[in-house]
Amino acid sequence: MGAGKGAGSRPLLAFHPAGVFFALAAPMAAALPWLWLLPLADPRLAHVRLGLFGFGGAAVCGYVMTAQKAWTGRPLPLPALGIGALVLAARLASLLCRPEALWPVLLPAPALALAILWPVLRAGRWDKAPLAAVPPMLAAAEALLPVQPGLAGVLPEAMAVLVFLVGGRLVPAFTAEARCRRGLLPPRRPPLWLGAVPLGAGLLLPGIAGAGALLAAALWVLCHGLDGLRLGEANRMLCLGYAGLVPGLLAIAAARSGLVPHLAEVHALTMAVMGPMILAVAARVSMRRAAGAELRPRRRHWIAFCLVFAAAAARIMAEVSGPSVPWLSVAGAAWSLAWLLFLSAHAHALAKPAPFPLLSAMRGGLPL
Repeated sequence: MGAGKGAGSRPLLAFHPAGVFFALAAPMAAALPWLWLLPLADPRLAHVRLGLFGFGGAAVCGYVMTAQKAWTGRPLPLPALGIGALVLAARLASLLCRPEALWPVLLPAPALALAILWPVLRAGRWDKAPLAAVPPMLAAAEALLPVQPGLAGVLPEAMAVLVFLVGGRLVPAFTAEARCRRGLLPPRRPPLWLGAVPLGAGLLLPGIAGAGALLAAALWVLCHGLDGLRLGEANRMLCLGYAGLVPGLLAIAAARSGLVPHLAEVHALTMAVMGPMILAVAARVSMRRAAGAELRPRRRHWIAFCLVFAAAAARIMAEVSGPSVPWLSVAGAAWSLAWLLFLSAHAHALAKPAPFPLLSAMRGGLPL
């Protein structure tokens, strides 16, 4: 058996981008609620950096690096463990250095561009270039954050748009594979653009017009995921995670109308939108697998998934009801426990060969 190889010559998950970066995302997420207790120069900036760029960025890197090989037919040009170590070192340095220091933020950017964006451009996959450009763009946005603090208010909505677009392709891909396995005909579902148009209008238009457009986008999300609720446990989790967009979009409309504080909208977008969707995708790597059978989430996956939603609800309540230590404590404990439970299942899988296909039980014309 070669170094880093498991049975059947498959590399260990610990050497796979999804293994490395999903493992990095979990402890970053678990640490998020407790940054305020540390003697940091700027706890708010550190919270934004570790949440949106650390946790969110690591999850995006894990997914895009996994997809990159399928898009280009070429292996990752740099070792995933090396890139992961660089990202982790840069993240720790960003917490310890002065808030205005740029070198920790920009340190992993060339490696990310070389590993993700360059192979896609070289292969001429221009349709995948926007998604492959997300990790380097996140590094650039984080570098601007100290001098453009207003970005912190825009980025949660930008991440919600990313979840909308990526999930809008993932959900039908995985549910189509499940329907094919069952011999079912594909359902009629509204196209992605039909949801993207009202989403864009809702984010740009003020007043009743914007609120109505956001409601239309939320209804599109619900309709888009209904089919998957009965197509296996893994797809049920994925569709419920995608449905986290609904409270996030409604929170945007409510905050604009003055019904809830702005921070309630921010935490709805980061905790109820990003959290469940990332967990639903990342958990597929360590779900139970059997020959010819569908993926089955472990009990820890389901408990973690429910805790993420519970943490989001508690955090929003802490803003709606005014400063509330009990609600904040419940939200922080539930959120951290959720990601530690996910990490316990993921860490156990790291020492095993990476499954193939990584995010599904069998091939079915999927992009991964």
